[in-house]
Amino acid sequence: MSRPAPVRLDADTWVIMRSAKDHPTAIVNRVTDTTGEARFLVLKWALDPAQRRMTGIFPTLEQADASVLYDNAAHIAHAQRKTSGPPNGGGPLHT
Repeated sequence: MSRPAPVRLDADTWVIMRSAKDHPTAIVNRVTDTTGEARFLVLKWALDPAQRRMTGIFPTLEQADASVLYDNAAHIAHAQRKTSGPPNGGGPLHT
């Protein structure tokens, strides 16, 4: 899977897309720490802002992007459903 580049929303906000095509996986916000250095906060995205959770703080956008993983569980479940059943592709097995 090729990793899509973060989508910039404004000067300090990026959207990270992964497996889902209809919503982001994470939001990255650039903030300045007490020493004046930029830091990139990664928030797991949820429709309800109160449900968003910070998953990490990174010194670069690239590291923040790399920290957002793909949801492989959905792909594995789809593959298992697709390959379940008899090997000849017929209907369900009857015993």
